[in-house]
Amino acid sequence: MNPNLSRAARVIHEGLAQFTTGDVATRIATAMDAAGLITSAEGLGRPARAPMAEAEGEATELELTATAWDERCDRAMQVTGWLLSQYVSHADVIEIGTDYDRAVVAVRVRSLEDWDHWMAETGVSRHDSGRSVGNAQVTYGRLQDTEVRLVAHGVPELLDALAAAAIDPYRLYGRVHDLGRPMVDRDGCRWKYLVRRGPDDMPLLVAAGQNVPCSLANVVHQVGPLRPAVPYLPAPAPAPVAAAAPPAGAVISLTEGLAATGPGTPAQGTEAVTADA
Repeated sequence: MNPNLSRAARVIHEGLAQFTTGDVATRIATAMDAAGLITSAEGLGRPARAPMAEAEGEATELELTATAWDERCDRAMQVTGWLLSQYVSHADVIEIGTDYDRAVVAVRVRSLEDWDHWMAETGVSRHDSGRSVGNAQVTYGRLQDTEVRLVAHGVPELLDALAAAAIDPYRLYGRVHDLGRPMVDRDGCRWKYLVRRGPDDMPLLVAAGQNVPCSLANVVHQVGPLRPAVPYLPAPAPAPVAAAAPPAGAVISLTEGLAATGPGTPAQGTEAVTADA
């Protein structure tokens, strides 16, 4: 493979970035290289490569590596095309594109359920915590033997909010588990924290009606995800304070009486005032 191929692809991609995605740039650069239009490091043009079937002898290791790379890039474009056909009009999709041999999906996430959905759709394991980059969580999955990078904007803020609301937060596999509250697994079984840790400092839980401790990691792997048994609810809004009634025999002004009884209703002991009075 010509060492200038990737550089040429980057140059073309920069020129077309405002109009299209990087996979088109890679295709153009590959076609230019095959046509002998990209010079080598010595400044010499490389002749067009004959089809493998017409070449004499067996393919070299370099040719096999180049062919495998081309196949991975082709698969990445196919996966990207499928993702575009499914989600190009989705309101939370920011971008779907190709990064050489990898598909890339960038989305806005408004809830942990949204994140679970996009992880499943991009082949990311639910036990992959990924890493935080700015306001996004980056994880990697696989679809049709192609790596997919999922960039989920808003996930770090969601996790921080859950940790702040938890009694005893514990982060595992990109999730916040509140050890201070009972949790339920995907089958509806309740689990509670024993306030004990295992040798690896992993929290130990016990299922309702059982007395055998299980590590949090094992429970999540076997019957996860775990959710709070009682969903977090916002604090109730304070009730409006009713105005106190005046004591019997008290004298109030006309303005106070009208304000207390509401618009359009005469106060007790007064007469309605018309516009032409």
